[in-house]
Amino acid sequence: MGKATIVYIVGLSLLVSYGLRNINANTLASSDTFQQYYGSMMSHNLAITGANIGTQLLTRNPAYAGDLVNQQFGPGGWFDMRLTKVGDEATIIATSRYATAVSREYPDGYVRDSVIASFQRISFCEYGWFTDGEQNGYLQPDGSHGPHFGASDWKITGDSVFGRAHTNKQFNFAGTPYFQDKVTALHPATLMALNGVMQPVYNSGYQWGVTVSRPVTSIATLKTMAIAGKGLNIPLDNNDVGLEFHADGNVHLKVPFNTGALADTTVPLTGLTINGVVGVVGGDLHVRGTYHGQVTMCAFKGTWGTGLNKGNIWIEGNMVAADNPRVNASSPDMAGMVAERMVYIKREDTRTSSSVLTIDAAIYAHEGEFAAERYWEPGIHGRVSLFGGVTQATAGPMGVFSSGGLISGFHYSIRHDPRFLSAQPPAFPSSDKYKLVTWWEN
Repeated sequence: MGKATIVYIVGLSLLVSYGLRNINANTLASSDTFQQYYGSMMSHNLAITGANIGTQLLTRNPAYAGDLVNQQFGPGGWFDMRLTKVGDEATIIATSRYATAVSREYPDGYVRDSVIASFQRISFCEYGWFTDGEQNGYLQPDGSHGPHFGASDWKITGDSVFGRAHTNKQFNFAGTPYFQDKVTALHPATLMALNGVMQPVYNSGYQWGVTVSRPVTSIATLKTMAIAGKGLNIPLDNNDVGLEFHADGNVHLKVPFNTGALADTTVPLTGLTINGVVGVVGGDLHVRGTYHGQVTMCAFKGTWGTGLNKGNIWIEGNMVAADNPRVNASSPDMAGMVAERMVYIKREDTRTSSSVLTIDAAIYAHEGEFAAERYWEPGIHGRVSLFGGVTQATAGPMGVFSSGGLISGFHYSIRHDPRFLSAQPPAFPSSDKYKLVTWWEN
């Protein structure tokens, strides 16, 4: 009986010791696991913090170019935020480290993590409609003002914009103009009744107190590219140039546009420009046709005399893509029109109220606007159907209306090309502001 008791007691002691050892080991392992999990969580949060701080610094101040190095959080955590810029793109890489127990996974006693965020400057072709101000800024080819110069521009019943709409001042709406996407402006819109109705349609809401700047550097860069990109030894500058595009990828070129005295030839688009930008300085561009490929057409003012009133683009007829982007969202054909001064729709008195002028392009008027030539003269010319977007300094008029509706010129329908949210015509102007494109967490 005594021996059995001793054996029992020794066995029990061994079992208890073994159990206590396992409990202690598990406790220590659990403590280490918790400490490492906590370190991983803190390190991850620190990396996100660094990336968020960098994002705020860049988006609020596009000129920001600094790094944040060895930023400490508490007794055991640090993060670095490094910013690089290349052209219109920027990248933020945030890395972190947090002190933890030394282990096989963390031999130096630090848990590390990283976050990468990439940004692009906001291209103006992302907008369906953009102006610095919604007042009439119409200039005639000789530099004189149109009859309604300085008056408020109005969007009325029958007008519609699909795509983001923005002005750096305030909109003026009469009746029930329609907006498919969000409307933003610095000041609240001015409203007026038309046929007894005063109710603009904001299908995706609106926001006031928003401004977006248009930097001069974008158009200066584009001018440099236009000068450098000429593929033919033809005197385009200081001349009005005609470009009629063909669906096979060729372009009929006339210099000057009305006589062809200096050049009257058909060439491939790829032979006309080596970088996708076709431009004239001190002259106007007259364009029409069906384009195949990607091109940005530009007209820049001269520096003296009559050249100061140049830098205009004249749309002489339909300007459409060979592979219709309204039908094929993957169409590779894409066009931009950039005028330092005005983009005119050439007046054709043969148009009627049922006429439709079709344009597939992103349009940018740096100092002027996109407008119908002599829009105030009698005659209702139908509708401008634009698939792309319009950016302009002032709001280009397409016609004149009274309390009963349109009495001259065009209605217009602007449909934003969704491809322009992720792509753009060659070197199309962009804002100085950045947008977040991708966010990667380790």
